[in-house]
Amino acid sequence: MKLDGTITIGRLLACHPGATRFFIRRKMLCVGCPAQDYHTLKDVARLYGVEVDELVKNVEDAIRIDECSET
Repeated sequence: MKLDGTITIGRLLACHPGATRFFIRRKMLCVGCPAQDYHTLKDVARLYGVEVDELVKNVEDAIRIDECSET
């Protein structure tokens, strides 16, 4: 699955549970948020004052690293 700013946090975490660590390490309250099924990465970028493209790239990198460390 290609990540972009339109994916919801709920879908992202369902497909890539390891992304949970990404949000926790950055003290982003996305994990467990009641709106995670509605908030997108674009919403998160706006809420935390980061560029959406940078956030998507950082999440992709974190997922890739997490998946590599599982093997």
